[in-house]
Amino acid sequence: MATGSYTDIRDLQEFPGFHDAELTGIEHDPESRTLELRFRRVGGKVEVLRFSGLIRQRLIDFAGQNVASRLLISPRYAFSLAEVRNWLQWMNSRDDAKGAAISEQNGEDCVRDLVAGHRVLFVLEPSCGAEMAVLCESLSLKG
Repeated sequence: MATGSYTDIRDLQEFPGFHDAELTGIEHDPESRTLELRFRRVGGKVEVLRFSGLIRQRLIDFAGQNVASRLLISPRYAFSLAEVRNWLQWMNSRDDAKGAAISEQNGEDCVRDLVAGHRVLFVLEPSCGAEMAVLCESLSLKG
């Protein structure tokens, strides 16, 4: 994993824009429950997002070019109950099997954890290539 100075996204005044940023690297360490995503933003600046305390994640369609349309990150993005339930189910699914539906109670518990800052939900909506969702305990940006 990359070393350096990371800032929890909850402590950032401004979060950089990732529209049209290209996902260029992924490093996953199951033993330490961490994940790093490296993005090259428009203009060439490289940003690294570090997910700690991974709970679940799913990545599909990582290809030769992986361009982000937008990143949805709690608490900066207020996920609705329906969105939370949908993304949790999607993370539990696979190409050949849809995950079990998430109960309303489990969805509400997750929403409460997101609002309280106990968990972070991250969604990469693609322009092309990789689509991803991550549920974790914290998310930091390398500065």
